[in-house]
Amino acid sequence: MKTVKEIIETLTANEHEALMLVINEYSPTDIACYQKRLTPSQKGTFGSLVKKGLIFDSYAGWGNDDPDHQEGNWFPTDEVTEAFNLPEHRGW
Repeated sequence: MKTVKEIIETLTANEHEALMLVINEYSPTDIACYQKRLTPSQKGTFGSLVKKGLIFDSYAGWGNDDPDHQEGNWFPTDEVTEAFNLPEHRGW
């Protein structure tokens, strides 16, 4: 398991800021997390965090024809919840 310090050391300033946005919206019992519309630059940053295995979009795979699931619903991965000592997600 990585520590908070080890995770943060791998991040750019923008990635760190984006990760903290997701973490600050996280609730272990809510089915929604960070759902705000992303700017073009944020899309790249969030994509980078996905590639690094730090966040995921729970709407991924819903398809573009579902208007309720187009904008993204970003959650921290288990690696992040463990490192930041966040409670396990029970909202599904």
